[in-house]
Parts: sequence; C-alpha cells; structure tokens
Amino acid sequence: MITVSAPGKVHLIGEHAVVYGEPAIIAAIGKRCYVEAEKSDKVKITSRELNKSDSFEIEDVLSFTQEVSELWDRCHEKGNFSELFSKMKQDGLNYAKVAVGKTLKSIGVNGGADLNIKSDIPFGSGVGSGAALAVSVVKAISELYGKKLSGDEINKIAFEMEKIAHGTPSGGDNAACCYGGLIWFETRTNENTMRSLKEDVPYKLENFVLVYIKKSERSTGEMIQLVRNLEENYRNLRIKNLGELTSEMLDALKGKNFLKMKEIINETQKNLAELGTSTMEIDELAFVVREIGGAAKLCGAGGGGIVLCYHENKSKLIETIRNMNYKPIEVQLGVDGVRVES
Repeated sequence: MITVSAPGKVHLIGEHAVVYGEPAIIAAIGKRCYVEAEKSDKVKITSRELNKSDSFEIEDVLSFTQEVSELWDRCHEKGNFSELFSKMKQDGLNYAKVAVGKTLKSIGVNGGADLNIKSDIPFGSGVGSGAALAVSVVKAISELYGKKLSGDEINKIAFEMEKIAHGTPSGGDNAACCYGGLIWFETRTNENTMRSLKEDVPYKLENFVLVYIKKSERSTGEMIQLVRNLEENYRNLRIKNLGELTSEMLDALKGKNFLKMKEIINETQKNLAELGTSTMEIDELAFVVREIGGAAKLCGAGGGGIVLCYHENKSKLIETIRNMNYKPIEVQLGVDGVRVES
C-alpha cells in the first residue's frame, strides 16, 4: 500500500480572470487530500466524504474515460460544456474514475487499483478539492506501478482531468496542488506560465482566516460558464480590472504594504460580485469584515464555498466571524505540494 497527499489551494487573487489570460496568485493550504492505493485486478474507489464505494472493471474505466474525453471535444467545439458537466454529475465517483483512467493511459499500465480517498478539504468550496484529488490519484497510481513521474508530468495529467471537470480551466488549481507554495500563474496562447514567489514574498502570510459559507449549487465549470455568458464588454472590463489588481497585489506583498493589500482584496470582491459570482451570504460577511477594518473576498468559482478574510488583529477577526455563526478555518498558507506519505 502507498499513501499520497496533495494540498488544497486558495486564490489570493485572480480567480475567473485567469481563465481569460490574466494573472493569478495562488497559495497551497494546509488542508490535504489523502489517497491510499493498493494494486488490484479491478478499480475500486472508496470515498469517505461521499460515503460511497464502488468497483469497476479496468476496461470499463478506460472506456468511460475515452467517452467523456470525446464529449469534452464536442463541447469545446460548441463552446458549451453543460452536457459534459451533466454526465459527470451522474455519479459522485466519476471524477476519481476518470482520473484513474487518464493516469493508466498516460503511464501505459493496464492494471487496477484499490483507492481509499480521505480529504480534509471542503468539497465544492473553491479551495481545490477536485484538483487535489486529481493530483493525488495521478501520483498514487504512478508510484504504485513504479512510474516515477516528474512534477511537470503529474501536473500535465492532472490538468487533463481538470478539463473534464471544468471545461476550460486555467490550470492554476492543479499547479498549486502539485507544486505547493505561493505561485504566480497565468495562461496565454494555451501556454501556462508559473513561477514561485518565494524570492518575491519570502515570508509567511499571516492573519488570514477562511470561512466556509455553504456549498455552491453550481460546479466550478458551471460558474465559469455563467461568467462566459455575460455581455462581452461588461465582462471584459471587470476581467481586466482583476488582472491589474493582481499585479498591484504582488507589489503590495513585496513591500509588506498590508493596508494596500486590504484595499485590493476588497476591490477584488467588488469586481467578482459584479460578475455574478458572489452570494448574499458572501456579500454580508465581506461587509461586516470591512466594517471592522478588515478585508474579505470569495475564493475560487464562487456561488458559495470559501471566503478569504484578513485583519491585522486576527483574534478580532475570528470573534467577528464566530458572532456571525460561522466557523473560522485557520490554515497555513504556502505548504508543500503533492508528496508520498508512506
């Protein structure tokens, strides 16, 4: 048996805009997805979070993976992935099933695996639960069969999985979950550019608290489609604003200008809300945090999920969050990427 884990992530800034070629700053967080794997003549997937387990023939896994890959091609040609998202939603284990199929095909193995999935990462909350699962499955199966893949190879396979889950994702989520740390990410002309920010920001980001609002009624892919459906000029103006704010954020972090950082976070939330990705609950929490002198913004696709909150006085922030009947989640930012645990 082998155990592998990968961290979740948060967008400090840049979600949605990164899909359109603007930059994002993403941090790996200290909540992880764990995958235990053993060799088998079938593919068995057990998910603690879904309270579900099922077994599949290897050929069925490969066939289903091919089917949804071809469906992605058709949806991409039409510019609408609704049919793909609907099919993937039919079974909660489909995501892991396709991750197994894509990994087996990529590493040239026709064997099976018994996978036990346990995750500390809130599902559907904008903190990379799916990307962490994809990265963990790729690493676990490749290690299980003695295929020593590089980080770039793992990331490439995981990105193909993310495309099945989200249509046209940026690739930033799987990159953060794979490599860890704090990264600058952008994609232009179908090429991803990623660099570590360890030299630019050589200190830990402190006084941040995550708040899980509620599960989004839409998947990440569906939220991306919602923004894509907006009037083009209206959408692009706000996307451009978010890109400019991301560059300003890096400058603020370099100079440890936390007052400017707060202003950027709050302005980011304003733009994301105007794109239709916020909710009444997120807006209310962001308002209350601003009222006590802090900053808050949704993370990831929106529609629910996680809100990133900041205040120089962390105790005051936590008290405020609890008074709103939410549970503050304290996590370390910039943790290790995917790794073998045992």
